Amino acid sequence: MRRRDIAAAYPMLCRECGMTGHVGGNTPPDDCPLCGATNIRTHPDLFDLTIAHLDCDAFYASIEKRDNPALADRPVIVGGGQRGVVAAACYIARQYGVRSAMPAWQALRKCPDAVVIRPRMAHYIAVSRQIRRKMLSLTPLVQPLSIDEAFLDLGGTRRLHRASPAEMLHRLQGDIAAEIGITVSVGLAANKSMAKMASDADKPHGFHVIGRGDAASWLAPQPVSVLYGIGRAAVTRLNSVGITTCGDLVGADIQTVKLALGSQAQRVRHLASGIDPRPVSPERPVKSVSTETTFTVDLSRFDDLEAELESLCNSLSSRLKAKSLAGTTITLKLKSATHHSRTRSRTVSHPVDKAYMLFDIGRELLRPETRKSTRYRLLGIGVSNFVTENWAPELALDDIADHRRRQLEDAFDKLQERLGRDIVQTGRQFSRRKNLQEDD
Repeated sequence: MRRRDIAAAYPMLCRECGMTGHVGGNTPPDDCPLCGATNIRTHPDLFDLTIAHLDCDAFYASIEKRDNPALADRPVIVGGGQRGVVAAACYIARQYGVRSAMPAWQALRKCPDAVVIRPRMAHYIAVSRQIRRKMLSLTPLVQPLSIDEAFLDLGGTRRLHRASPAEMLHRLQGDIAAEIGITVSVGLAANKSMAKMASDADKPHGFHVIGRGDAASWLAPQPVSVLYGIGRAAVTRLNSVGITTCGDLVGADIQTVKLALGSQAQRVRHLASGIDPRPVSPERPVKSVSTETTFTVDLSRFDDLEAELESLCNSLSSRLKAKSLAGTTITLKLKSATHHSRTRSRTVSHPVDKAYMLFDIGRELLRPETRKSTRYRLLGIGVSNFVTENWAPELALDDIADHRRRQLEDAFDKLQERLGRDIVQTGRQFSRRKNLQEDD
């Protein structure tokens, strides 16, 4: 009996024209049979994988470039002043070695031509909410990790949308780019840990697939630091016992791993093998929201710190309102010139989200800390103990002054929403900025 060669059918997605289907042949296709593009993805598990990780590319910097096309070809750093840190860096700046969390002075030394932009958190949150709504249109199982990334479980996608998860994710990428104006990278895999590593492996505007059978071999040469959910201290302890790669971790004696990781040894070793049973859990309650700033020059005078605090309270209030959050514990954070940190908190009876309320409480916490003329390099304020049910601000019937302050802040919010955050500033903020300009 003569043996016949039987061609296989390879699942394929074209990232240029969007074609999906099975392409016959003896080997996986190199290009799209419809448009000829080589930007394709093919994998035996392509249409069966359901867990995805979506990560916005250089999120803050990408928004700034979108809003100001003149920055398109410039290196952009979003972050604080000379003594602050980099919140985000565009991919051009990254080519110079600039990274998130790097001290701003160090980033500017590496990339002196960078355009430095002060973060606009309320604006970034608004864009994040747009992207979140698009993800939720695909599946209710969306688990945000931060403002610019989330896991998605697309197990019911085919039945609901009559398309595979891979196809719907490709459409989502295109919709976000066309309608919101930024790019996102997608990792598609069998579980959360592998999906997150997949999105990191192909950026920006990437689409990377790691199949069930590929996980262990893909992980083996990777450093243990790539594992989702393992902290820096754990990595250091593993390295100290000679375990540097995921392959080392899988092959190591379990007692050696326990010396480094204790009760978490088996769980982390499973992650290094590509095993992660954790489900995609919808959005978890926020425990706290805070903002802080590092000064260019150390401050000790109450008036200077008060002006900075007021600005922080305005920013924090915008974030709370954007998330419909209000809390009862307000915490002030200070770091001295010698890097000693201190926090002061107060819990009040009614939930707080208004800037003027945050400022009133924060100022009372701040004043005692300035009596000894301590010089501070950092100031922050945060809110926690959020109410979990619908709430309405309590207002005494005879408290006309407070009612007027609420109305005034509501009016300022509407004005700033239309014309920008810097359109309104108080006298103390104006004086503070004037003094800074004179010092320069």
